Amino acid sequence: MEKLSAQDLGFLKMDTARCPFHVAGLMILKIPENAPRNYIRGLVAKCGRLNELWPTFNRKVRDPDDLSGAAWVEADDYVPERHVYHYALPAPGRMQDLVALATRAHERPMDRSRPLWEVHVVEGLGKNRFAVYCKVHHALVDGVGAMKMLQGMFSTSPRGRLKFSANEQLSTHPRHSSLLQQVGTVRKGLLKQYRAIPELSRLLAHMGADAIGGRTDAMRLPFTAPRTLFNNELDSRRAIVLSELPLGPVKSMARAVGGSVNDVLLAICGGALRTYLLEHKGLPRGSLVAGMPVSLKSSADDVGNKLSYIMAPFFTNEPDDLKRLQRVVKVTTKAKAELSRVSSTAAEDYYALIMAPTILLTLTGNATRVRPAINAIFSNVPGSREKLYLEGAELESIYPLSIVTDAMGLNITVLSHANKLCIAIASCPRDQPDIESLGPMLKQSYRDLRAAM
Repeated sequence: MEKLSAQDLGFLKMDTARCPFHVAGLMILKIPENAPRNYIRGLVAKCGRLNELWPTFNRKVRDPDDLSGAAWVEADDYVPERHVYHYALPAPGRMQDLVALATRAHERPMDRSRPLWEVHVVEGLGKNRFAVYCKVHHALVDGVGAMKMLQGMFSTSPRGRLKFSANEQLSTHPRHSSLLQQVGTVRKGLLKQYRAIPELSRLLAHMGADAIGGRTDAMRLPFTAPRTLFNNELDSRRAIVLSELPLGPVKSMARAVGGSVNDVLLAICGGALRTYLLEHKGLPRGSLVAGMPVSLKSSADDVGNKLSYIMAPFFTNEPDDLKRLQRVVKVTTKAKAELSRVSSTAAEDYYALIMAPTILLTLTGNATRVRPAINAIFSNVPGSREKLYLEGAELESIYPLSIVTDAMGLNITVLSHANKLCIAIASCPRDQPDIESLGPMLKQSYRDLRAAM
C-alpha cells in the first residue's frame, strides 16, 4: 500500500463525471507491409498485457468512494477486457470519424474501482492505417510520464516487438521501512518545507512587484487573468481539435530570437486565440494567460506527479506577430530564471498555492465566480527525434490530449515527433462556438509569424 501524494490526491478530488481528470494520447500508425490478417487482433491481445510491462498499471485506489485515507493498492481482479477495447471505423475510414470516436472516449470518466488506464485500438482508418487511443488518470502519472510510458511501447526499429519483462524503473511501490525510517522521512520533508518558505516568499514578492509596477511583460499572479469564454462552467461534452506544424522552421524561428520552441508555439497560439476571439467578439483588453506545467522530476521519477507552473501571457493583445514572440521570450526567460533560483520544494509549493484554491473552488461549485487563475493550459511535451514503431507499425503522429475543467476550459498540448509538432486542443463546446476553426487558425498564425521574421 502506498499513500497518494498531495498533488495526486488533488487530481482525484477534482475528477468528476463532467470533468474527468485523465491524460491521453491518440496515435496514428501505418499497418506494416505483409502484416498477417489477424495483425490488429494480435496487437489488441498484447495491449491487454501492458500491466506486465508497467507495474503501476496493476494498482488501484483502495477506497474510491472515500478519499480521506487514499492509497494505492494492488489490483487482484485485473481483466484485460475491462481496459482494452477494439473498434473498426465504417468505410472509408475518415479522420473525422476517428476524432469523433476519440472524443467520446475522452469524455468518459474511468471506473475508479479498477486500475486507472484504458487502451482503445481502432482499425479501418484510410490509407492502410489504424489508431490507438490510450488514457491514464492524472493521479497515476503526469503528462511527461504518460508520454514516456507510451513511448516505452515503441521501438526505433520496425523489427522491434513488445517485451513483457516488468520494468522495475516504473514501479512505484516502496520497500517496507521501519517506523524510525518513516519518522526520519517525515522530518526531512518538514525541514524542506520550512526552508522553502523564504524562497517562495521571494518568488511571490517579485511577481507582486511586477504587478504593482504595471509591468505587462512579466509572469502573472494567480487569479488575475481576464474572463473569457474559455473560463465558464463546463458540461460533460468535449471537443477535440488536431493540428500539425513542421518542427524545423519552428526551431529556426526560436534560434532567430534567442528563445525556445516552446516560446514560438506560445506566440503562435496567442495569434490563433486572438483571431478566434476577435471573430467571436470576445477578445479582452488584457492578454490571455497561459498556465504552463513544468515537470520537476529527476530521471528516476517516471510516474506520479511532481509539478510546478509558469503563468505567462499569450500576448493576445499584441497585433504584431514578431513583437508578440519577442515579448513571450522576455517573459519566459525571466520566469525560468526565477524558478531556477528556488528549490524543487518551493516550486512545488508555488504550484500548490495555485491548485489548493482551484480545487476548493471547483469542489464547492464556485470556480467561475472569481477571476480565472489562468485562461488556458498550454503544455509542450518532448517526444522522440527518431521514427518509432509498434509491433512493426510506423508511428505517423501522436497527439497528446489533456484535461479541461470549470473555469479552465481550454487545453493546448504539443508533442514533438520526428520532424513535426503534433498539436491537440481539448475544450468544451458549450460556450466555445466553432472551436474546430482553431486548427486552421494555428496554421495561419504560424505562417504569419514566419513571414514576419
